[in-house]
Amino acid sequence: MKQERREKQRRQPKATTYVALRPEFVKLGKVTDISSSGLCFEYIAKGDLAPGPDAVRLDMFISGNDHYLPNFPCRLVYDVRAEKEMTFAVGLEYRCCGLEFTRMSEKQMGQLEHYLTHHTIAEGLEERTSSAASQLE
Repeated sequence: MKQERREKQRRQPKATTYVALRPEFVKLGKVTDISSSGLCFEYIAKGDLAPGPDAVRLDMFISGNDHYLPNFPCRLVYDVRAEKEMTFAVGLEYRCCGLEFTRMSEKQMGQLEHYLTHHTIAEGLEERTSSAASQLE
């Protein structure tokens, strides 16, 4: 079992949220969970990735929405192969990348707080809510 290292509660996006790493935007993926201190996203890549820099910047945006959070400073925590099978593409693999937010401006902290409040749900809450709703039926 993977040891939990985050101090802040993980939250899941309500709608598909994407992350693109700057400056070349070579990594584009889908956010799997996020907190006020960092996020995790999955992406598809060719094997044998060149190691990236520890300090990166990301843009985050919601699919089909005008919500856009540009140029957030982060630190790369991990970038590992995910446990998903890909049978449709030879030479590609799922990867899971963890980033920690660093040195955000006041404006960026406000943007992130707005995103967390209005566009995410506490991890595990969705299952409890749908389970309670099915008991009412």
